[in-house]
Order: sequence, then structure tokens, then C-alpha cells
Amino acid sequence: MKMRVETTSAATVEQTFASRVEQSVRERACRESGALSYEVLIEHASDGGARVLVRRVMPARVPEIARRFVGETLSIDQVEQWSALGPTGTRTAVVNVTVKGQPASMTGSMVLSPTPDGSTELVTGEVKVGIPFLGRQIEPEIVKVIESALRIEQRVGQDWVRENG
Repeated sequence: MKMRVETTSAATVEQTFASRVEQSVRERACRESGALSYEVLIEHASDGGARVLVRRVMPARVPEIARRFVGETLSIDQVEQWSALGPTGTRTAVVNVTVKGQPASMTGSMVLSPTPDGSTELVTGEVKVGIPFLGRQIEPEIVKVIESALRIEQRVGQDWVRENG
């Protein structure tokens, strides 16, 4: 199932990127998303890019029929591999989200692009749940969980940019 989340911000690409690789921002987003536990690891690259790993244990907010397969919680790993600033002022990331112990994943990308008034962040991806017959019913629920987490991360990041100018 395809997923697309786009937001705009008054923050520049570099301000938005700085919030994306800020430990306190990512930890706050985990707390605000209702994570039962979390771990955030950020590695900065010499070229100005970065690798971000966010591990969360989330309550399984899925239909009852799916809960038989997934249990009461979902352990989710989100890995972002950010590029250096591009010649057009954009930054991109390859994004992989996996649900541990489950045949569910998302592969996609994030693109931060400059606009006259700030920047846009576009996240696109493909969500797959490899459970025969039920996968297509569960995919929309996984998309909702990922979209909700992304929107919280974006909001918390924008708050951080406003507070840290």
C-alpha cells in the first residue's frame, strides 16, 4: 500500500534537518506518540549527512482480527539514512521501517525541499504486510501508525526550531 505524507514549514531545509537529527526532538516525539519504550541513536557523517535509528515499542492499535497475529505491542525500528545537502538545497533520506517479529515493513524516502516561505517535507513509501488474506486489511492500519508517528515528529521538530531559532 502506498503512503504519502507532505508538510510545509516556515523552517529552512537546514533547520528542519537539524531537528531531524536532534536527540531530544526524536525522544520527545517517541514520548508524545505513546511509545511504551524507545531508543534513539544518531550518527553524524563526515559529509554532513546522518543515520538515525529510532526503536519504539508501541501499543498495538490494530483491529481485533489482526491482534491475534501481532499481539498487544509492536516493536518498530525506523532507520533514516540522510544525505548531505544537495546542490539545489535539498536533503533526502532513505527510510526503512520494520516491525520486529512481524511480516510488516515500509520502504521509502524523505525529501526536504526549499520553498520561498521555508521548506516542504515529503515522505513517500510502500507499506507491506505479508500475511495471506489479511495483509491488505492490516496495511491501512500500519500506514496510520507510521503517518501518525511522522506527523508527531514533524510537529515536535517544528516546535524545536521555533524554540531554538
